[in-house]
Amino acid sequence: MSKTTTRPRGIYLETFLGTAEIGLFAVPTEEVCLIPPQLKSRQMKLITDVLGVEVIPTTLAGSILLSPMAVGNSNGILLSKMVLDEEVEAIKKKIRDLNIGILDCKYTAIGNLILANDRMALASSVLPKNASKDVGDVLGVEVLMGKLADRSYVGSLAVITNIGGVVYAEIPEEEEKWLSEIFKVDLIPATVNNGVKFVRSGIIANSKGAIIGSMTTGPELMAISRGLGV
Repeated sequence: MSKTTTRPRGIYLETFLGTAEIGLFAVPTEEVCLIPPQLKSRQMKLITDVLGVEVIPTTLAGSILLSPMAVGNSNGILLSKMVLDEEVEAIKKKIRDLNIGILDCKYTAIGNLILANDRMALASSVLPKNASKDVGDVLGVEVLMGKLADRSYVGSLAVITNIGGVVYAEIPEEEEKWLSEIFKVDLIPATVNNGVKFVRSGIIANSKGAIIGSMTTGPELMAISRGLGV
């Protein structure tokens, strides 16, 4: 896999496919980002330049909504059992140096249920206990299981990179501190796209930069930028 040498840090506002909920369409890691083939070439280049990644155009489970179907980090990408065989094979051909695995359980929107960076993964407590081993094997990190703010869809409630993160604005202070400790980054509670609490829906980020939904307000943007360190 070739790595781009153009890696400007920064934070940019964007709309994908007619919506500011841009986080629904991408699965970013430090080196690659899964995106729908329908994105414009300008948008693909923006992701490449801002995040310093190789973009991998693909559908997952035949859908352009990629983030509910996968979670990844620098060690691997874990996919929903709904993902098609031909999609898995196409991804493997593009990124041979990463673990690619399938989480075989009754829950299919695994991207909404797992939060990960290169140090840790938090898997939703609704997943079966043996799922933690599969998550750990593919992502190569320790896995804890739990909820955030008494909500099970932990992957939707935060965006955490290797240098910072933003989290659901109404998370209890003690949980915010705990989350910061286990992922070893500073976190800031925030919203995106003018009040949306599920921050992952409007953010595509890694340690090098971030692309944010176009409806995000100035104060939100400042908080997100501070939280992600970009």
